[in-house]
Amino acid sequence: MEHRVVRTRVWTAGVAWALFLGSGGSAIGQEYLLRLESSVAAVDLSSGQSTIRIDVIGDMLHPSVHEYMLWGSFALESSGAGVADIGWEHAAWSEYNYNSGYTNDGNFGMVEFGQWGYDEDWTPNAGSEIGNRIGSFTITLEQGVVGGDQLSVRLVHAGRYALSTIDIDSGQSYYSTPESLLLGAATIQIVPAPAGMMCLLGLGAWGSVRRR
Repeated sequence: MEHRVVRTRVWTAGVAWALFLGSGGSAIGQEYLLRLESSVAAVDLSSGQSTIRIDVIGDMLHPSVHEYMLWGSFALESSGAGVADIGWEHAAWSEYNYNSGYTNDGNFGMVEFGQWGYDEDWTPNAGSEIGNRIGSFTITLEQGVVGGDQLSVRLVHAGRYALSTIDIDSGQSYYSTPESLLLGAATIQIVPAPAGMMCLLGLGAWGSVRRR
């Protein structure tokens, strides 16, 4: 089977932004993308620690109907709100799995995933079609983060390539390059605790009374 780099396509900045809006930025000439999908857009830490699930989705701009994920690797970086722990759970279709774990500084080390080698009789595992989940990060936020803060996370390169795929109709396999890949990002807002909101409302009412 031929193993080659996918051709990059040239996009205008406007088209690229429309395609990747909500993924943490825009890019030009991208072919592959690893998207992040958060279970929540905002979280309230008033009752203690909170765990957020963030799915990693392997995708392409122009996938064929018969495109499947083979191998890949990446890492996760975070900034902003305090992170107590990060875990990783791979999708059921991934047979080879390795990760170097939480690095205790708000980041998660290398994640590797994949399914074993293929031959003429090889059939991809169900769920490995392009556009599906590779796995999920579980991020535990520390209690005491104040309302108005936010947690920002982004995927970064951690190996030779982030995503490799195969078109089972043509038998051709492909892999991403830094020039043909968009790595996703996500932001989660920390909302004020209800008690804090009531306090602010009370102060506002008291101030209006004083002005009268």
